[in-house]
Amino acid sequence: MRNKQYRYEVVGIMQKLKTSQGFSMSEMLAAVLIIALTFSFIGGGITVVKDAYQNITLRAEAQTLLSTTASAVSSELRNARDIGETSFYSTQRECRIHLENKNDNIYIVTEAASEEVPLLTGKTITGGLVPKIENLRYENGIFTYQIKIYHQSKVYEEQEISVRPMNAE
Repeated sequence: MRNKQYRYEVVGIMQKLKTSQGFSMSEMLAAVLIIALTFSFIGGGITVVKDAYQNITLRAEAQTLLSTTASAVSSELRNARDIGETSFYSTQRECRIHLENKNDNIYIVTEAASEEVPLLTGKTITGGLVPKIENLRYENGIFTYQIKIYHQSKVYEEQEISVRPMNAE
């Protein structure tokens, strides 16, 4: 009995496929709905993957910028002598300097000529990331400071670093 019913259903479907009438309105709507849902899931998946990739890339760029900034600042502080409260004499530059956050970079400011030199090049700072030096202090013969990397006013990476100057008196 069951086999016979199945056979009638298959025959009915085959006859339906052979007719030239086309699909009913409800069949067309169902097909369009299925296609629309499929494309919306694919589109949503692509957006999620793209956002994840951008976040991972930005995080990697922030870590690279943090490392580069810490290295550049440490190099300046390692060559310091005659250390004052906010400035020091740089044996590397042969003048008195201090470090200052300005715009989207850290600047080396010479005290005599008030000349400002960016610590990092424009090619180093990418993806809208902004390096900042904070809490720079000199105690017991050691500089301690924090480097923070910001993106849209949010801290993305940060690290506290200590440096002992080679020429400190």
